[in-house]
Amino acid sequence: MNTTKPKLISKYIIVAMFSLLLILSGCGDASNVSAGPSLDELQSLTQEQEKQVSDLQEENDQLKSELLEAENKITELEEELISQESIEELEDKVAKNEEEIDVLTKNNDELKNVNESLNEEKKELSEQISSLESDKEDLKEEIQTKETELEEATATAQQTTKSDQTSQSDTEEQASCDIKGSENGIYHVPGSTYYERTKNVAQYFCSETEAENAGYRAPKK
Repeated sequence: MNTTKPKLISKYIIVAMFSLLLILSGCGDASNVSAGPSLDELQSLTQEQEKQVSDLQEENDQLKSELLEAENKITELEEELISQESIEELEDKVAKNEEEIDVLTKNNDELKNVNESLNEEKKELSEQISSLESDKEDLKEEIQTKETELEEATATAQQTTKSDQTSQSDTEEQASCDIKGSENGIYHVPGSTYYERTKNVAQYFCSETEAENAGYRAPKK
């Protein structure tokens, strides 16, 4: 396809060399001027060369146009060939895409089933959470009730303990108030000589000081 370009270049080179030889042949010594071509001849030769160059240029342009047309045809043929190959490739791609679509469809169906299962599990979990929250509230109320009962029981136990302690204290006080005050104004402490013998007890005292403050005295012996 590209062999015409070197031919055109070689023609230009030949014409240029020929013109250069003609010019050099006319640039010698004055003695050789008469032997060389005249100015008119050189102008005529130059015009002929210019015409040849113009003809060659036209021929070159025509060859370029033909070459461009040939290249366009080749390009079209290549595109047609590529189109035919592309159609086969597209058919293969379509087949592969259809297979991939089938696989994706199956996967999508499986994912839908999994999603439905997850939604059911989520619903069950929500119901369990609601039930647990309800149980939690019931447990809170029960705990509060137990705490209230415990507080009441604790308060009752404390009150009972205080009552028992008060009763015990009163009993101890009564038990410790065993000093006998006789009718004759003498008091007898437990363990003394006349303690057991004293039967005419006018008053019991809890301490000797209390008996003395009441006007009693201890026995002389």
